[in-house]
Amino acid sequence: MIRLILGLLLLIGAAGCAAPPIATPVLERAPHGLSAQDLAESVWTASPRVMRIHQTAHLSMRGREFQMIGLMELDTGKNEARLVGLNEFGVKLFDLEVTENDVTEHYLLPQISRFPQLSEAVGLSLRRIFLFPAPAPDQDALSYSAGGYRLAGDRGEQKVLFQFGGDPVRLIEKTVYQGPEHWRVVFFDYQKSPQGDYPGRILLEDRQAGYRLELNIESVRIKDEPTEN
Repeated sequence: MIRLILGLLLLIGAAGCAAPPIATPVLERAPHGLSAQDLAESVWTASPRVMRIHQTAHLSMRGREFQMIGLMELDTGKNEARLVGLNEFGVKLFDLEVTENDVTEHYLLPQISRFPQLSEAVGLSLRRIFLFPAPAPDQDALSYSAGGYRLAGDRGEQKVLFQFGGDPVRLIEKTVYQGPEHWRVVFFDYQKSPQGDYPGRILLEDRQAGYRLELNIESVRIKDEPTEN
C-alpha cells in the first residue's frame, strides 16, 4: 500500500536534467500614465475576498517529480491560504495553512514524511505566489520602459521587483533576491472572468533551493457567489 501511494504521487525524473530558465511573457504595450497605486490594484489578488481555486501542480525538486491536485481557499483580505493536496485518485496527501509568516500542517500522509522538504516547499511556494511579497505603492519605485512597468523596492533585507505589461495591465512577474537567494514567479495566460481576470498558468523557480513549481489553474470561484443552474 505504501508503495502504491508513493507511486501515485512520485514520478522519478532523470538525474541531471535541469529545466530551462523561465521566459517572461511578451505582451502588448501597457498604457502610459499609470501610477504605482494603479499597478498595485491591478494585481489579480489585490481585492479583499475569498477565492476557491482548483489547480493542478507539478513540482520538480532535486531530481524528483511530484504531481498533485490542489483545492485551495485563498483569503486575500486576511492574507492567508488553506490548501488540500490530492493525488489523481483523490487520496489526501496534505492539508496546509499558510500565512505571511507561518506554515501549519493540519494533515500529512504518513508515507510523505519520507520527503520532509515537500510540505515545506509547497507552503513556501504558496506564500511566494499568492501572499507575499506584494506591491507597496507608497514604498516602491515606479519606472516605465520597453512598453512595461516596474515597481522595485525593499522588504527588509530583500530586494523585490514587480513587472507589469499588457493592456489591460497585469502582473507578469515578481522577483526576489537577497545575497544567494534568488527566486521568481511568472504569470501566464490570463483568463477572463466576471469576477476578475486570473492567470491560467503560474511558474515559480528557485534555482538556489533546487525546485520549480508549475500551477495550472483550472477554475476560480468567489466564496458564497451563486452557482449557475
